[in-house]
Amino acid sequence: MERGKIYLIRHAQSRYNQASSELENSGKKSQIVNLKWQPQYIDVELSDFGERQAQLAIPAAHALRVKIVFVSPLRRALRTAQILFENHPDQPKIIVHPQLAEKLKNAPDVSLWTGNPYPQFTKFDWSLFGSEYFLFDIVKNSKTEELSKLAIEEVPMKLLEEMQMMVPEKIETAGDMLKRAKASKDIWNRYSSYGNIALVAHSNFFKFYTMRFDGGEKSYRWMQNCEIIDSDELLLDS
Repeated sequence: MERGKIYLIRHAQSRYNQASSELENSGKKSQIVNLKWQPQYIDVELSDFGERQAQLAIPAAHALRVKIVFVSPLRRALRTAQILFENHPDQPKIIVHPQLAEKLKNAPDVSLWTGNPYPQFTKFDWSLFGSEYFLFDIVKNSKTEELSKLAIEEVPMKLLEEMQMMVPEKIETAGDMLKRAKASKDIWNRYSSYGNIALVAHSNFFKFYTMRFDGGEKSYRWMQNCEIIDSDELLLDS
């Protein structure tokens, strides 16, 4: 059976992306570090521009023939998937998948998950999630094991605090993220054998997902907000 296509879609601009861009454009790039640990950016939502950006991308998304959409459990990705696919002509099933979560590095990557689907996204398939904090099944080490003993409502702030105290170390290392992204390909390849699928996720997830090593040289695709690419194109580019 011929494999279907796998489309990669980065979420639209978030409020954190917007704040970072504004600092960089005003010559204050060094101040971006101050945004990383602000609780207001935990599991950040789309900016107003991001909402418009996603709306403008609807025709491109609707032009894709898609059977299933897999989406990260972080709210900026959930909202992007909702805008792009809730009225899609193929009516694809939208499955929230924990493996698509962003690399744990700062506040936007900490989920506000408390064991129940967010009310605005209850039409999505959340069957891969239980009542526990899902990130501890993805990132397993001594730090996450200790945090997993907390009540689920306490996790986001404690996780953010722990991440900040660990700097320059990371709870999820680049090596661990690379393994997670590469291992996830088995999941998407299996589903794509039944038809075209789309993955709605994040810049760093796709960075590691597309990463290649050729003679010691590293290359990857850095996706822009709301960019849609056919993963087969990456094979042609390599």
